Amino acid sequence: MRPMLIGGIAVFFSARGLVAQPVPARDLWEFPLGAVLEPAALATQPGAGLWNPAVSALRPGERIRLGVASLSTGAQQGVDGQLLSASYRRASGTTLGLSVARSSVAGLVRTDSDPQSIGDISYASVLVSATAARTLVPHVTAGVAIRWREGRADREVNSAVAADLGVVLHDLPWQNARIALSSFLWRPGREVEDRPAFVAAIDARVVGDSASRELRLGVSQNNVNRGATERGPFLSGRLDRLEARAAIVRASAGATSVMRIRSGLAVYYARYVVGVAREEGISGLGPVYQFTLSSILKE
Repeated sequence: MRPMLIGGIAVFFSARGLVAQPVPARDLWEFPLGAVLEPAALATQPGAGLWNPAVSALRPGERIRLGVASLSTGAQQGVDGQLLSASYRRASGTTLGLSVARSSVAGLVRTDSDPQSIGDISYASVLVSATAARTLVPHVTAGVAIRWREGRADREVNSAVAADLGVVLHDLPWQNARIALSSFLWRPGREVEDRPAFVAAIDARVVGDSASRELRLGVSQNNVNRGATERGPFLSGRLDRLEARAAIVRASAGATSVMRIRSGLAVYYARYVVGVAREEGISGLGPVYQFTLSSILKE
C-alpha cells in the first residue's frame, strides 16, 4: 500500500485536471495512525476511538482518559501523523470524546521545466472527531462519531463531514472473546467518491485468567471502498506491566498484494500506558514507527 500511495499522489498531481477528489488526501487515512500496536477496530491506545468510536468508552470508575500518538515513516518522502485525544465519562455512563488528527506527506517538491525545485507541494489532511459511546446491555458497547475532515493537495483545499457507527462485543463467556466492527469516514450517498472504510477484528484469550496476565489471539480486517484491503492474524500477551504485540498483515489493492509485519511493546505504569510499535517497510520505503502515550484518571 505504501508504494501505491506515493505513486497515487504523483498521479493525482499529473491528472487532477481530469479527475478531482471530493476531498483531497483521502489516501493518508489508509495509514494506521494510532493502530500499529493494535488492530484498528480494537485500538484503545491512545484510546481516541479514531477508528472505532465504541472503544472510546471508559469503564465504571474511570473518569478521564487523555492520549497522544505520533506516526512517522522516517523517509525523505514519508508520511507523518499526529493524534491528540480526550475522553470523559459522565455520571450517566456515556463517554464523550474529542480527537484531532493530522497526517501529511513531506518531501514533495514543485518543479517547472527542469528538475530543480521551486518550492514544496502541500499534501495533508486534518480530521476532527467528536464521539459518544456507552454500554447498551451487558457485553455490548456502541459508539457514534461525527467527523470533520479537511484535505489539501497543492492549491486545492476541500472539507467534508462524515458520520460513523461502531460496536464492540466484549468479555464474552467463551474465552473472554471480543468482536469489534465499525465504519470509518462514511458519507451516506457518497461512498463511490469518498471511499469509506470498514474495520473489524475478533480475538480471544488462549492463556491466562485476567486482563493483566493473558495471551490473546485474533484476526483483523480493514476494507477501503475502491481501495486497499488488509487482513491478517495478530497476537498479544501481557504480564503485569509489560505487553507485547505482533501481527502479520496482507494488504491487497487490485492485482497487487504485499505482506507486512507489525510489532510493538506497551508498558503500564501507575495510570500511564506508553507504547512503541514498528511496521516493516516494503519496496524501498522506510519502516513505520509509532509512539503512543495515554493516561487514565479515576474517580
